[in-house]
Amino acid sequence: MIKKLKHFWTEERSLTTLLALLVINLFVLVPMIQEGVGTTPMKDTFFSLLLLAGLLTMTGQKTLQVGFFLFVALTIIVHWARIAFGTAWLSGWDALLSMLSLCAFTMVVLWQVNKKGPVTGHRVRGAVAGYLLLGLSCAYAYALIDILIPGAFQMPAADLQSRKAQSDAFLYFSIVTLTTLGYGDITAVHPVARSVVMMEALLGQLYPAILIARLVTLQMETRKNKAA
Repeated sequence: MIKKLKHFWTEERSLTTLLALLVINLFVLVPMIQEGVGTTPMKDTFFSLLLLAGLLTMTGQKTLQVGFFLFVALTIIVHWARIAFGTAWLSGWDALLSMLSLCAFTMVVLWQVNKKGPVTGHRVRGAVAGYLLLGLSCAYAYALIDILIPGAFQMPAADLQSRKAQSDAFLYFSIVTLTTLGYGDITAVHPVARSVVMMEALLGQLYPAILIARLVTLQMETRKNKAA
């Protein structure tokens, strides 16, 4: 069973499964919890599943397998310890480790999307998953900045009631920034926060253009090789 599971996550179809997990986590569980339908452990369990999915994706990379396993394991332990004990100092470490794990996960997904070979539907869906992972990574970056520099962001009073409310607000703010929509209800006021916001906005514009060009190039190379 374990071997089959590992083999699945090394295939392109795993990218489609990853996108499904992300969509459920970001666009189904989060609003359900905010409306009191679901519970926070549901979302946190899905978050852990996402990181485990990243770990399984890395099984083909022997040199990074052990290091990534230990890092993801530490991230999950700190994440659940913060939830169980509610210790304030764990919030910063939770945000930092989660951000780094998701950044590494994003790089792995983009490596799978951009490797040589025919462009399949799974790879296109993987590209969308990479885009969402980028937004999720930046959301944790904003949470970390807010912990280290209180008041770095201006936001509605309702979003300041709890750390959970702030976390959900930063996720919303990250996706809005990534798509350069910018409603203005949450704003970055500290220079560090503004720098990260500008970086995410630029990535949000450059990502689709560069990725589309790369996928088109791969498809053209595949057709040339078949013609030859």
